Amino acid sequence: MAVLIRNLFIFFLFTVLLGGGYGLWILEHTLRTVTYSEFRHCLTNHDLASTTFTGNKVIAQHVAGDRYETTVPNPEKLISELQDRDIQINFKKDRSEEIFQAVALVYVILLLLTVIISLSRKRRLEEKENKFASDKLILPASGNKLVTFDDVAGIPEALEELQEIVNFLKDPNQYSKIGAVSPKGILLQGPPGTGKTLLARAIAGEAKVPFYNFSGSDFVEMFVGVGASRVRDIFKEAKTHSPCIIFIDEIDAVGGIRAGGVTASGQDERSQTLNALLVEMDGFSISDTIVVLAATNRPDILDPALRRPGRFDRQVNILPPDIRGRKKILQVHGNKVALSPDIDIDKIAHMVPGFTGAELANLVNEAALMAARNGKNNVEHEDFELASDRILMGVERKGMIISEKDRKVLALHEAGHAIVAKTLPHADPIHKITIIPRGRALGQTQQLSVTDRSSYSYDYLKSRITILMGGRAAEEIAFQQRTTGAQGDISQATEIATNMICKWGMSDIIGPQAMVIDDSGFIGRATQRLEMSDRTSESVDKEIKKLLETCNKEAVQILKERFYLLKQLAEILLEVETLDEEEFEIIMDCRFTEKIEAGKNETNQCRTCPAAESCIHSKLRK
Repeated sequence: MAVLIRNLFIFFLFTVLLGGGYGLWILEHTLRTVTYSEFRHCLTNHDLASTTFTGNKVIAQHVAGDRYETTVPNPEKLISELQDRDIQINFKKDRSEEIFQAVALVYVILLLLTVIISLSRKRRLEEKENKFASDKLILPASGNKLVTFDDVAGIPEALEELQEIVNFLKDPNQYSKIGAVSPKGILLQGPPGTGKTLLARAIAGEAKVPFYNFSGSDFVEMFVGVGASRVRDIFKEAKTHSPCIIFIDEIDAVGGIRAGGVTASGQDERSQTLNALLVEMDGFSISDTIVVLAATNRPDILDPALRRPGRFDRQVNILPPDIRGRKKILQVHGNKVALSPDIDIDKIAHMVPGFTGAELANLVNEAALMAARNGKNNVEHEDFELASDRILMGVERKGMIISEKDRKVLALHEAGHAIVAKTLPHADPIHKITIIPRGRALGQTQQLSVTDRSSYSYDYLKSRITILMGGRAAEEIAFQQRTTGAQGDISQATEIATNMICKWGMSDIIGPQAMVIDDSGFIGRATQRLEMSDRTSESVDKEIKKLLETCNKEAVQILKERFYLLKQLAEILLEVETLDEEEFEIIMDCRFTEKIEAGKNETNQCRTCPAAESCIHSKLRK
């Protein structure tokens, strides 16, 4: 109806413009009208050259060329008089009535065509809407390889939770015999890249039922009512293919919390779509074996009416995999590329803590690209190291020119991080130290936990802050200056200290009281500091500052006691640019003498090295 009204408005606007233009043209070309007395005066003075009769109207042309129009009461008598005076007489048929009738007929025809075109377009839109659901249908075909639970790894708890849905879709009578009803909806929630969409496809593949795949943006259109209409069409179509699965990805696009009061048209359209979805999910009958799956990484903004029991009965959290899950995911994706026989999947899994399934798939692909770029036949561990650095830090900035002085500051900075981390008992082991610029970082000291941590102790977090302060402390001790290179370290340290005091209750003065709350779902960092008195806010700031200063003093003390080792490690970094875990352990186990032989420019052998071959320099050169 809206399309028809819009087209009719355009048609009438076009008619008004066309009529106005024609009226202006008529005014431009209309002849001057004179009285019949003036016409008789010209006739008497023999000023007429010719006349043109159209009914009782006469167009007279003056001898001088002027033309004018008049109306005569008795055309027959005037014609006789003009003949006597030998004035040229022309006759013209009056076609104004015929033209008016033709224009009216054309106008009616155009109006009918506009209505017919609008109705046909509306019908095509309705057919397209009705076809919308069927276009999104994926039928199980025996010839195609289906996605099953064998293709999903790293989330065993979610698979166990969803196996019941598969059993219900395969044999609903088993549950209906005892009066059990399957959950109508299941909400898969978790960070991006954890495999929510893949898991939905695997459920359909395991149950071998039709699968409707939609995105939340499919329901958002500029025309009001389209989203709600599509929701109704989806469930109407799904009932014809029951049992089946309806999957809505990124449901937060249409399922967000409805605003109160007067809303904008866009919000109103989303509210109508959400209302239609709620009504359709309530309209299931026991015989309709339809399961609605939805995925989101923002469950905190979903409307409460959508998440209540009876609609989305279950919420399944899909979180990044642990060490065992990462290992299984790497094995799944590693089977698709040519891996070297001596590749250690367990070591690679330890190398990338916190990676999601999508990031692990990207890691394997990047490693394969690295190997192919270097002309290798197999993907080796070195390729995974380079791929990890590329993903975490960015592309190596080979064209960046760093002065020798800045390289020394950078080497001492990273050496300070590493030595402090090695000294503190609660710190994670060092994995790699590099002064090669990548992305926005000029260098990096990587630490890897032996096991995945589910909670963090006070000592561990305090060690993290102390390690972050190690780079700045090394610059102060060696050069008596502070540079901007510690900007990222100070930001991270301040964030950790703030969380310890304001969120995790690790201050004896503030006590077990939360001063900051998180409200960001699975993405972003939407933290909000609670309202507090000026006295409490001052105490919080003092505690944060005290913790940061304590950790900084501890880092300075550690590096002052190991200053000679700090300089030696920095010199080695300047020479080799990158040290791995094994090489760093060799350096830390080796103790250099703090004296240099007179007249020589090389370091003495280590106290613990019985021969020159055991010295760190010779080991690194090998």
